Amino acid sequence: MKTKLFLIFLLITTFLTTNIISQENNQGVDPEEIIERYISAIGGAENLNKVQDRTTIMRGNAMDQTITLIIKQKAPNKFRQEIKVAGMDQVLIYDGEKAVMKIGDQQMDVPEEQLDQLKVEAAMELLLNPEEYGVTFSYEGEEMVDNKKCDVLKMQTESGVISKIYFDKESGLKVLEKKSTVTPMGSMEQTIEFSDYKEVAGVKYPHKLKQSFGPQSVEVTVSSIKVNTNLSDDIFKISE
Repeated sequence: MKTKLFLIFLLITTFLTTNIISQENNQGVDPEEIIERYISAIGGAENLNKVQDRTTIMRGNAMDQTITLIIKQKAPNKFRQEIKVAGMDQVLIYDGEKAVMKIGDQQMDVPEEQLDQLKVEAAMELLLNPEEYGVTFSYEGEEMVDNKKCDVLKMQTESGVISKIYFDKESGLKVLEKKSTVTPMGSMEQTIEFSDYKEVAGVKYPHKLKQSFGPQSVEVTVSSIKVNTNLSDDIFKISE
């Protein structure tokens, strides 16, 4: 069960990565133009910058189990995720520097290789300070996704995590992401589909997500997103 729950954690951190910026050119196409179009499509930089905290509730099914996920974020980079499944609770807390995962009465530190990935994905201010995280983008060409022509960007973090992100050329929205992620079972290829974008406080978020990893598949639907509710710093504290 621990391994299965950890894979659900990987899904959610990927979902939360909506803050991206370009630093590279390739094939004569400027990735920054694609990124700027995406930012405009989801509501614009001004509305994104207004989001100081966010609480997201999702529900769905994974490994024949009903799951509820509650994700709380606070600028600049605090993150808390709670997963409720099969009578078991899993909590992930990142205070901006270190992270722990709690499963029942057990608490463990998040390994360094996964912590580096979490540092980037938990950063709500990444649009404003991309150089602090060493994130770069390059253009990979065009591909079809569900009969939609998409621009494909390769994203690479400072720690070497590489993702391919697919943006619908017509809407500008992110529709697919592929990435290799380190898990307790080794490196795994993930594919995440994003759909049903809805506006919340001036920003569009995907409300349906489907992730495939190996033979497993997870589908979740967002039931609630609330922003700027003055989340307390106490919920992101890590007890020793």
